[in-house]
Amino acid sequence: MPAAAGEMLTLPQAVDRALAHNPAIRAGDQTIVAAERQAELTGLAPPWVVGADVENVGGTGSVSGIRAAETTLRLGRVIERGGKREARQAVGALDVQRSHAAREQVRLGMAAEAHRRFIEVLADQMRADVAAQNFAIARELTAAVHRWVQAGRSPESEFDLMRIAQEQADIEVEHAAHELAGGKVSLAALWNAAEPDFDAAEGELFELPAVAPYEVLVARLPDNPILRALDLDTRTSQARGRLAAAGAKPDMTVHVGVRRLSVFNDTALIAGVSFPLGSSSRSALDVARVAAETEAAEARAQAQQAELRQRLFTTYQELLHARTAFEAHRDRMIPQAENALAVTRKGFDAGHFSFLALSQAQRTLLELRNAQIDAAVRYHTLLADIEQMTAAAGVSSP
Repeated sequence: MPAAAGEMLTLPQAVDRALAHNPAIRAGDQTIVAAERQAELTGLAPPWVVGADVENVGGTGSVSGIRAAETTLRLGRVIERGGKREARQAVGALDVQRSHAAREQVRLGMAAEAHRRFIEVLADQMRADVAAQNFAIARELTAAVHRWVQAGRSPESEFDLMRIAQEQADIEVEHAAHELAGGKVSLAALWNAAEPDFDAAEGELFELPAVAPYEVLVARLPDNPILRALDLDTRTSQARGRLAAAGAKPDMTVHVGVRRLSVFNDTALIAGVSFPLGSSSRSALDVARVAAETEAAEARAQAQQAELRQRLFTTYQELLHARTAFEAHRDRMIPQAENALAVTRKGFDAGHFSFLALSQAQRTLLELRNAQIDAAVRYHTLLADIEQMTAAAGVSSP
């Protein structure tokens, strides 16, 4: 269920809300309805036509006035031949399928975008925490340096530098708060909310879901809605080709009616039939045109498949690198930086290290913590991209 105002928001909730309330999803739903109505319309048989003619009216001599008028009432219609209606119905059905595929493509992209924006909110929350921790350390170190300056152990310049570092840390706290507020607004916008209706995102950014082997992911590419849409484009072109070929057999127009002969004061039945000329040559040109469109659609599908395979491989490699970078920060670099800061702090308190060494140790730890967050964000974002390519977006929770 969607999160209410003031509650924690999970990834599944964010995806559900985006899919339920984003205007682009509603637009896709209505596009399907329009395609269905259009398919019904084009699949109808030709309508009956009612007509009337009046002849020999308003002339001169024996045909002046309406004395010699001949009035004809006709009822006729086009009789389609060659399976044209069935071919149109097949094209209409494929157009409906194409609209469904387009909507699924939008839904998949929306789920992936909700995933990405949710991850950014999680990351902004962590960056805000890191900035607050860094400010607390800076404030503590500023007080320590101040004590050393008052004791005559450190020059006044070191206190000034530490106060600058504290001011920078305070600015970073403010910046992190602004980034978090913007990220929450951006996420809520996916379900058409003017402002965030949740307090915070709930999830574990540092839990990196496992990803299937590359070979398994490649096997899922045919499920990509872009490829499915291109396949439907090809099938639609082929169906249009059958419709064009059906045009080689001309339709027959028939009509029946009643004619009133005023001169004789009699009534007679009439009937007629007609065929258009040149249908075969026109159909041949149409068939050739559709054949070229079909070949172009097939080529586009092949090009898109190759492009997706290349993108998947590149993204997969970047994903593996992001995990490696995250684990290196988590397991080695950050523990070493924390230890270095602790040792430098003790050394500074004992008078063995300068303020510059202490400040550098603090800055290094801050940068590594933010880099760890960036690596985790990179992993989750790339995973969302892979899920979108393999038609599985929104299934992994951080």
